[in-house]
This record gives sequence, C-alpha cells and structure tokens, in this order.
Amino acid sequence: MLPEIKTIVYASDIRQGSRVVFRMAIKQALANNAQIVFLHACEPFDSEMQDMVRDYLPQRISNLHAARILEGHHQRVHERIERFLREELEADIHPMPEPKIVVRSGKPDQVILAVAEEFNAELIVMGDRAAPALSRMFLGSTAQNVIHQSSVPVLIVPLAKPQ
Repeated sequence: MLPEIKTIVYASDIRQGSRVVFRMAIKQALANNAQIVFLHACEPFDSEMQDMVRDYLPQRISNLHAARILEGHHQRVHERIERFLREELEADIHPMPEPKIVVRSGKPDQVILAVAEEFNAELIVMGDRAAPALSRMFLGSTAQNVIHQSSVPVLIVPLAKPQ
C-alpha cells in the first residue's frame, strides 16, 4: 500500500520560472488533500561578509546587526511568498489546507531535509535548474543532494535554463 501524503514540502528558490513547480505541488496537495509547507532556504552570509562585519563592529553589536539583517531578509521573502500565493491560488479553489510559509537560513539541501523531517512530510516537491555537467560533477546540485539524502519521495520538476 502506498503511504498517505498529508504534508508536502514545496522547496522554492523563488526565482523566475519557479511557478510551474508550485503548480505541481498544488496538484499533489489537491489530489491528496494535503498541507503544503512553502519553504525558502536563504543562503547564510558568506564568510567574507561575516569577517567584514566582525572586523568593524564589536561582537555583540555584529551579532545583533547580523540578526537584524537576517530578520529583515526573512520578512521580505515571507511577504514575497504571501504575494505569490495570492496571485497563484484562486480564491475559490481551497479544498486543501492553507499553505504554511517557512523561511530558514542555511545550506539549502540541509534546510529542505530538516524542514521535511520537522513537519513529518511524506513528499518533497522541488525544481531543478539545468546546470553545466562539469558544475554538477564537482559541486552537485541542491536537488541531487536532497534526492540522495531524503528518506521520503522527492518529486523533481525540471525548470528552463535562466535567460
């Protein structure tokens, strides 16, 4: 017997062209009357930026400053996702629970896996942007990393190359 799908993590990079993946997540949610967790993983500050802030500000202030920047970024992403949901979901089509919005910082593949575990998701839906083969060979891709580490099914939707 196939497992029941009650929670779907939709991992989005919120870049141009990602709506087709959201539509696939909606289709799965409607078919299963499942909850969608709309997830965006924000890359952490790079080490150069962290070093610069640390060099110019005392530790307590730099930590506070970094936290405020991160909080502001999370809020802007959250607002963008809410706008996206309003535009994408028709008001009269809601036979599924209202999507939850989650914005977290960290390495995207690890954030996706952690949120899927946190919400006991039975399915992860995400897009995969075509990348050069050499890049994938050495660096991998978020989608490949999630597929190889996930304990739940992962539905990958191919996305067009960015123009």
